[in-house]
Amino acid sequence: MKKIISLLIAVIVLMTFTSCESRDKPELMRNSVKYTRFYNSSSDEKYVPLNYDVMKGMWVTYFELAKIISGKTEQQFRTGFEKICEDAESIGVNTLFVHVRAFSDSFYYSGIYPMSLVFTGERFDALKDMAEIAHRHKLSLHAWINPLRCETKENVSVYEGTAINDWINKPAEYDEYICYLEKDGHYWLDPAASEVRAFIAEGTAEIVRNYDVDGIHIDDYFYPTDEPFFDAGRYVESGTSMPLDEWRRENCSLMVSEIYQAVKREDKAVLFGISPQGNIGNNYTYVNADVKRWSTEKGFADYILPQIYYGYKNDVKPFSEALEDWVELCRDKHIKLVIGTAAYKLETEAEYIEDRGIIGRQIADALDTCDGAAVYSYGSLFGEHSGRVSEEVEYIRSAFCKNS
Repeated sequence: MKKIISLLIAVIVLMTFTSCESRDKPELMRNSVKYTRFYNSSSDEKYVPLNYDVMKGMWVTYFELAKIISGKTEQQFRTGFEKICEDAESIGVNTLFVHVRAFSDSFYYSGIYPMSLVFTGERFDALKDMAEIAHRHKLSLHAWINPLRCETKENVSVYEGTAINDWINKPAEYDEYICYLEKDGHYWLDPAASEVRAFIAEGTAEIVRNYDVDGIHIDDYFYPTDEPFFDAGRYVESGTSMPLDEWRRENCSLMVSEIYQAVKREDKAVLFGISPQGNIGNNYTYVNADVKRWSTEKGFADYILPQIYYGYKNDVKPFSEALEDWVELCRDKHIKLVIGTAAYKLETEAEYIEDRGIIGRQIADALDTCDGAAVYSYGSLFGEHSGRVSEEVEYIRSAFCKNS
């Protein structure tokens, strides 16, 4: 009787909300992926990850990589990434967070994910090249992935031959493994499904196993919506007594923990880091990310890198207040705290435009109290920009190099 009632409730919920297609769930064959060592360092010795006590980081996004990949040869890409590394070195950066999987795709040779659509010309192993070049410049390279975000409807053909293709096109077999959101035009994987979490963890292990990376890095793209339709059936079927948002936070924590475990099984020296939203409360309100748990309990991350993308005069959460909140949260020091800053605002937001040296000052404040600082992103600092950005680059260089 309880099962019948649960099924009736699920039907009602799914009729009430616009839902993903209904699916049932066979067990994912965890050993179905045949791993190949696509890349190895020049010697037979095991690579020793390059990580620094004080992290001075910079994000390199898929937008910025696309500019030196699309329609380019591998040699042209290598030249372009060499320039990125030289620019990073010039301002005292020692760590790069480089996008290698933005839409459940890959900038590397994968047996799990399809190659990114940014490869419009020659196809090559960009991660292999980036690891080699970054390490030659003594830069630590953290492979940045978005675990849940997938492609648009127009681009789903990229998944042909992959598990994601089945999850999209065989709704009778897979129960809410993936959902399409009209509001942003993308498919999103559902972390409530244990098979989805296993798939993501395997994809992470593949990177650590096959490439000489120093870390795995995820940002703040967790649950993409607070609407119940995203996982209504799975929520009811779980039989949980937890409220929906609490249940979703638990799903995210399971995913994060499984990624962490996958990294450490492959190489305990490779770091795993999370870059959540800078306002601690927003992580709970908007994306169901239990950052307090991840920052205080072992087994979730090696470093936490909040995006404190606020000026000192921000009306809701000034930079100094947010910084204090995170320092207090990470006080027990089992996890490293690195602070993210927003160089992209230097040409778009009044305080950042008017306050000369604001990013440099934020970096200095972070380095005084935390284990590092980072700037978003490469393209916001280098390239064709106004004199205002060039001026700020000097402040950033001074802040990073002062603590060398």
